[in-house]
Amino acid sequence: MNNSEILICQNPDGKIKIDFRLEEETVWLTQEQMATLFGKGRSTIAEHIANVFEEGELEQNRTCRKFRQVR
Repeated sequence: MNNSEILICQNPDGKIKIDFRLEEETVWLTQEQMATLFGKGRSTIAEHIANVFEEGELEQNRTCRKFRQVR
């Protein structure tokens, strides 16, 4: 059985709201959600993620999931 849930976090003034998936003690965010969370552009997040994989801090096949993004 898949043990996951969707959580919603909002900052005190209500300007930032992020819906994210929590699955087996792991938080799953899209790059767009991370950009919102940290107040950066999505391309900046993508660059940092690429550096993490390149430097061997994390393995991509263990930390990435394919999600459909609809705009």
